[in-house]
Amino acid sequence: MIKTCSIWRSLEILGDTPILLILESMWLGSTRFTELKDRTGLQKALLSNRLHRLIKNGLLRKGQAVGGSRHLEYRLTEKGVDLFPTVLTLYVWERKWGSADSRRNLELQHEACGSRLNPVPVCRSCGKAFGLHEVSFVEGPGVGLMPASYSRRRNQVTFQSDHPSLLRGSVEILGDRWSALIMRAIFTALRRFDEIEADTGASPAIVADRLKNLVAIDVLKARPYNHHPLRNEYFLTTKGLEYYSVIMMLMLWGDKYYGAADGPPAILTHTSCGAHLIPEISCGSCDKTVAPQDVAIVGLND
Repeated sequence: MIKTCSIWRSLEILGDTPILLILESMWLGSTRFTELKDRTGLQKALLSNRLHRLIKNGLLRKGQAVGGSRHLEYRLTEKGVDLFPTVLTLYVWERKWGSADSRRNLELQHEACGSRLNPVPVCRSCGKAFGLHEVSFVEGPGVGLMPASYSRRRNQVTFQSDHPSLLRGSVEILGDRWSALIMRAIFTALRRFDEIEADTGASPAIVADRLKNLVAIDVLKARPYNHHPLRNEYFLTTKGLEYYSVIMMLMLWGDKYYGAADGPPAILTHTSCGAHLIPEISCGSCDKTVAPQDVAIVGLND
């Protein structure tokens, strides 16, 4: 048994690379099955399976295309649209740290001010940007115990697409639910193997595998605290530290849709102003809150 966290519920759906690629493709304007297959590069059966899962979980709906066309289209529900802040934080991380060259072929524009969008997480109460070191948390009324029940297999998917992607590198962490849960544990200052194992509910083999991979991609660094036998503590690199906004936004989305009736499992405080932290995404140019309808995706090679 492990402590409940709404991010667990979120990752039951979103801890899956194909689903994240589908959602990204929809933000890029793809609504029909053939368009989604072409842009994501996913095999037909896999794409169909994940679309069904998204509909079942209330993130998508399927219906007649606008304008009287016979074609059926997939559209985001309100629950799906509410993932927009998470998508923006993934975009910020990808632009800085992603390894795929294709990420540089797309850019977001904030149509409300006409500038290239630089999304900035800010505290709703004081309007100031914040980082991990300015956030504290305590257990909330929704904390409890639940069994860990995830598959042991790494989420490995073969896909092939020539389309540029906003998020393909960044979703490799979030798209593997165990890696995302390990990152969440380390964000809460759990650094040793046994602490991470207990917090995530993962088996020792899974924890070892994911830690090794997170170190290899320079998101974490290992430091020995005991040499005989060798035992490591794990710390965030700068690259890993800046993934915090992704995990936090996903957690808050999970609080809204999967939180307990009593309240969230964790309560966040912005230590700089002392207020309960309710993050928003603002435009780095005009400081206005960014809404999905105010964002356009620009192809730089068009």
